[in-house]
Amino acid sequence: MTVKNEISRHSNFYISTVTFLVEDSLFKVPREPFEKESEVFCDMFSLPQGSSVVVEGTGDENPIRIDRTSKDDFEQLLKALLHRKYGSQPNLPHGIEQWTSVLKLSTAWNFERLRQAAIDALTESGIGAVDRVLSQRYYIKNWLLPALNELARRPEPITLEEAQRMGIDIALKLASVRERVTVTVQAQPAYATTSGFGVVAYRNDSDDDGHRVAVGSCRDPRMQDCDFSDQIRSTFSAYEL
Repeated sequence: MTVKNEISRHSNFYISTVTFLVEDSLFKVPREPFEKESEVFCDMFSLPQGSSVVVEGTGDENPIRIDRTSKDDFEQLLKALLHRKYGSQPNLPHGIEQWTSVLKLSTAWNFERLRQAAIDALTESGIGAVDRVLSQRYYIKNWLLPALNELARRPEPITLEEAQRMGIDIALKLASVRERVTVTVQAQPAYATTSGFGVVAYRNDSDDDGHRVAVGSCRDPRMQDCDFSDQIRSTFSAYEL
């Protein structure tokens, strides 16, 4: 009598895959990282499938279609996700643009650990103030106020390109913070204080009335030492700062 051995799947070296269609490209990748790290995909994969229904994601003929996502952004997400799971291949994303792609999709799909890895990578890359302002799209609270403060203090005006990137609402509010400054000029050795909406006082005890007032611009190099946090919080009250 012949006993037939039961065949089982190896616990470590039997990989379940899933196929995605993003724009015009098919991606066939391990399913496990999506299931374990993303609430969105975990819920998607746990939905019951009828016996007569063709399950999406099981092959090229019936991929999971991901709309409103670029294949370049998706590729950067896969690089970061699979690198963490499987080691040195594929290579990690590099540069601000690629890690921003990872941040965008990891935020949208609730990859919490991957999102934090993207935030850490962008922080280490020395991401600029304008890009940190854009972080409010991805709910990074501790980036927005310091970035706006940096842009308010700098001598150079906000450029048209920067305004377009940040959006007209943020750019106009930031311009109002930068321009709403009163400078009091003194003849004695200078000291500066701020109050209200960017008021900078330079006292002159030798004048008859103690000081004289002139309207200045925060593009004045002296404004680089000012803290505009209170003015920013007031002007950007609709934002969580």
